[in-house]
Amino acid sequence: MNFCQINRLMKYSILMYNFNNYEILRDPLEIDDEAEYIYVTDNKTLKSDKWKIVYDPRLEKLSAFEKCYYVRFHLFEYCSTDICIYLDGSIQIKRSLRQLYENFVNSGCDIGLSINGCFNDLRDDYHFWTKHRNYPKSCADKCLHFLKLEKYDFDRKGYLECNIRICKNTALNREIDERTYDTLKFLGKPGIERFDQPIYAYIVQHYFSNIKVFCFSRNTIMSSYLTWCWHNTAKPRIAPITESKCYLFGNRVKLNDLE
Repeated sequence: MNFCQINRLMKYSILMYNFNNYEILRDPLEIDDEAEYIYVTDNKTLKSDKWKIVYDPRLEKLSAFEKCYYVRFHLFEYCSTDICIYLDGSIQIKRSLRQLYENFVNSGCDIGLSINGCFNDLRDDYHFWTKHRNYPKSCADKCLHFLKLEKYDFDRKGYLECNIRICKNTALNREIDERTYDTLKFLGKPGIERFDQPIYAYIVQHYFSNIKVFCFSRNTIMSSYLTWCWHNTAKPRIAPITESKCYLFGNRVKLNDLE
């Protein structure tokens, strides 16, 4: 099922989702008339004059995590343009993201990814989630065992975040997302694995390290353009970047943060 019609007047899409009313609806404070703003939800009562509210009946019987990850890794079933900026539902848009879009296009990169400023090693994030996010240790052990069997290089510096991505509608990006989604389904069957960030990082690092990445840090979601908020509130989070940890594919990377 496709929820979009090609609109040649739009240059890019901005997509956010919110299921089970986990977040509040945050309207953009400034919009770009050449961007489409798509908000996928299971709440039929939501209304906005800034977002295009999309209700997907295929998601009705899925768990909240299955709904989230289906949308996150099938962006172009909902977007009418060939470039999508995906934002986590806890992010407030304060200014037009035209500059981010143009910087990405001018870079000639395949994908825009946020570099994790807290961890270089995804094992550390599993430990953090187990300790602070009520994530079962059995799930962490299962995923780490899987990664070990896959011969993932745990000592290679660099780790990604999934709260913001910039994707082109290309075969390359669709393959990354399809592999990630299928792996999450495999690890979580009969449902889906709850913690997608390390699996996405593994897929990109292990299979696609030749791609050109437009790298940015958490500073992008703590700028005059975007604010990362505490869940279901308008209160900003405090999460400064640790620049010394900005690695990808084992190498220090140049960041392309918005001011």
